[in-house]
Amino acid sequence: MRVVGLDLAGVPTNPTGFASLSDRAFETRLVYPDDEILDPCTRDRPAAVAIDAPLSLPLRGNLRQADASLIARGFRVFPPTFAGMKALTARGMRIADELRAKGIKVIEIHPRTSGAILFGSPDRQVWVSELQKGGWKLKSEASEHEIDAIVAALTGWLWLRGKSEAVGNSQEGVVVIPRGRL
Repeated sequence: MRVVGLDLAGVPTNPTGFASLSDRAFETRLVYPDDEILDPCTRDRPAAVAIDAPLSLPLRGNLRQADASLIARGFRVFPPTFAGMKALTARGMRIADELRAKGIKVIEIHPRTSGAILFGSPDRQVWVSELQKGGWKLKSEASEHEIDAIVAALTGWLWLRGKSEAVGNSQEGVVVIPRGRL
C-alpha cells in the first residue's frame, strides 16, 4: 500500500515536498507545477494523499472549527484566509478536488502538529532521527519540505490504520492528526 504526502507550496514556482511511503520506506523529492503532483498520484493510485494545506474555507470569519480547535490545543496554525495562505488554500482545494474526482482519497494534515504529537518535538531533525531509529527508511539529507511531506505521508498511513483523529467538522472540513506517539 502506497501513501503520498505533500508539503504543498502556494505557487508552482516554489518547491512542494513530495513523499511516497511504501513498506516503511519513504521516497522524496521536490516538485513544482501541478502536473508533477497529479501525474504520479494518478499513475500510482496511492491509498491516500495527505496534503499540508487548507483544503476548505471557514463558513464565516477567519478560522474553521478545525483551526480553532488546534489552536486551543496549543498548536500553531494559520487561518486559510490569512493573506499569505490564500494562494495555498486555493491551490490545495484545486488539487484535492482533482484527485478526489479521480477516486483518490485525500486528507488535510498539518505536519508541525503531527510531528509534535508523534515525536514530542517541533524539531524536524528529531523527527528524522526518531524515524530512522524506528527502522523507517528515508534519506537523512532531506529538505524541510521533504521532511514535512514525510510526516504528511506518515499521518495518512496512520489515518488508513484508524490511528488518527479528525479535528473539525463536515461543514468546514477536518484536519487529520495522529492519536499519539509513533
